[in-house]
Amino acid sequence: MNKNIALSETDRDLPKHVKNGFMRYRDFQPLTQGGEAILRTCVDENLGRLVVMKTLQPQFQNLETYQKRFLREARVTAQIPHPATIPVYELSRDSDGNAYFTMKKLGGRDMSDILDQLSTGHQPTIEAFPLDALLNVLISAGQCLAFAHDHGVVHRDMKPANIMIGDYGEVMVLDWGLAKVWDMDDNDDVDQLIRSGKQVMSGRLTGRGDVQGTPFYMSPEQAVETGDVDGRSDVYSMGIILFEVLTGESYMSGKNFKEIKRKLLEEPARHPIRVAPKKKISPELNAICLKALQRQPVDRYQNMSLLIDDLRAAMLGNPVSVYQEPLLANVLKWRNRKIFSVASVVWMLVGAALVIMVEVLFNLI
Repeated sequence: MNKNIALSETDRDLPKHVKNGFMRYRDFQPLTQGGEAILRTCVDENLGRLVVMKTLQPQFQNLETYQKRFLREARVTAQIPHPATIPVYELSRDSDGNAYFTMKKLGGRDMSDILDQLSTGHQPTIEAFPLDALLNVLISAGQCLAFAHDHGVVHRDMKPANIMIGDYGEVMVLDWGLAKVWDMDDNDDVDQLIRSGKQVMSGRLTGRGDVQGTPFYMSPEQAVETGDVDGRSDVYSMGIILFEVLTGESYMSGKNFKEIKRKLLEEPARHPIRVAPKKKISPELNAICLKALQRQPVDRYQNMSLLIDDLRAAMLGNPVSVYQEPLLANVLKWRNRKIFSVASVVWMLVGAALVIMVEVLFNLI
């Protein structure tokens, strides 16, 4: 397919009676189909660009809870003007009266696919996505979440499948349909759907594969009946993703929602270093992951920005807030950083001493 922008499309005349709404779209092609929604590509005739149209599956179009989630996804995404959210172009109804929204067509791969390929030893993926690259992706996603939190929005469905890495390195946070906005009633029916364990939330198991109805990236507070969550819930979910990036293994497993809920509420956080000792995970990254995975929100990073700051510091080899380096290791690290300058000073002193000795000997002669 030719990706070049053609003059025939940019300069063609705009009719006096333009097509608006659903009528402006043509050349529909299937893109993907999930548990609840259908995505198709189509051409916006007025602007001459390819877009993605999202609609609900027919069996969900008349169900109020799913309609509410669908509309929430479109509007929340549109109202978070961050570089890591997908531009939403239009929200309207088609010729049959069903809601749709159109958005930017993305290229690239989601993080779930990347982690799966890494787990199989796929060499091109290993070369394209070393640890530092994946950590930078998490930092970009975290910045988007921090921005959303500052605007009263909690994502509540962070998982690798909802982080897209574009062909040119751009990072997008997807699927805001389960988002909680600041003035939402705790008895919201979408909330109840989530806590029931019936919500389709795919996850990664050791090896690969998606299992429906088992929310592998849910925070402990999402699993209890109160459903009282804030930005620290997204911190927990990002901790799980960080664990999988570091270890190459899934954090959570379980046959059903009940088993996963028990593990969330009873079992201690898993240490990346212990799970994958051969990965040579740094103690700083291990500590960051554990901090994000604390069961009680009060024990976690209190906001997403603190998690981001520590990830950046760890990548630069600087101290992080959640790990106190042993004194000897700190001295050795300082010594290694300063070895070139110390050696230079020593040789300068030796050189100066030799010059002085030569001058003294010359004067004596």
